[in-house]
This record gives sequence, structure tokens and C-alpha cells, in this order.
Amino acid sequence: MPVGNFFNVLLDLLRLRAGPQDLPDHRGLTLVVIGFYIVLGVITNHALATMDPQSQAALNEPARTLISIGLQFGAVALMLAWRRNPERIQQTLLAFASTGSVISLLAFFLLLQNDPNTPSQPILALVWFAIFGWSLAVDANIFRHALNISMPIAMLVTVMLLAITYLVLELLFR
Repeated sequence: MPVGNFFNVLLDLLRLRAGPQDLPDHRGLTLVVIGFYIVLGVITNHALATMDPQSQAALNEPARTLISIGLQFGAVALMLAWRRNPERIQQTLLAFASTGSVISLLAFFLLLQNDPNTPSQPILALVWFAIFGWSLAVDANIFRHALNISMPIAMLVTVMLLAITYLVLELLFR
């Protein structure tokens, strides 16, 4: 698959018009994109945590990011094994890492615009909330295709995974 086709499928994933099965089954590309996703997560989360000079969260951000991604990828592997589709793991992880990278970059640049002294904060919050909802829909769409389940069940899986990740991170880094 040429690189241009990868980006076309990525765009379709972000528009909920494709599934992980449309991505190439290419180990090298998957590892590069996962590596980029992890580095991006560590850098952006650390940058956001250091925006508040009184926060001690910046010290924990690399570990929080790695645990969060590890929980997501581990849950994907477990669910695919449970559904007897372990052959889908590579493309599914590529789908999550590539779409997660794009959405993380958008959210990061949006959050950099955060200035409590400007009157546009409610608009910024609405845009961030829209990105959050879009992210949930993209993840649910990936689960829908990978696990061969309905969209409502896929959304439930997405929200449950988010809640479990949040709880684990709160328990570990309180």
C-alpha cells in the first residue's frame, strides 16, 4: 500500500468511513506509528502538565501516558483474542495509534490556546468537548469493525475502557 493510500484510509477512519481492516497489515509501519503515538503522548501530556507551575503532575506524565496506552493496547489484544480474531491485532493497533495521534495533536493545539483571561473560553470548551466526542466515536468505530459488534456495543466498550483507564491512573497516581 503506498503512503498516500495509508493517509486516505486514515482520513476515512477519522470520518468513520473505514475500519482497521482497510489499513495495511505491515509490521514496520505499525511499529513506527505506535512509536510516534507513544512519543507524542509523552511530549504533549508533559507539556500540558507543565503549563501549571504549581502542578506536580509533570513528573508522572510519562508513566501515566505509557500505562494509558498499555491498558488500551492490552484491552484490544484481550478482546480480539476473546472474539477469536487475534490476526486483527496489528491493523487494529495501527488504527488506534494513527487516529489517536491525529486527534491528540488537534486537542493539544486547541489546549495551547487556553487562556483564562480571554472571554472565548466557553467556545474553546465546546470545541474541546466536540473533539472528545469525535474521539470516542472514532474509537468505537474501530472496535465495531475489529470485534464485529454493533456501534452501540462498541461505544459501550469504548466508554468502559476509558473509565477503567481513568480509575487505574487515579489509583496509581493519587
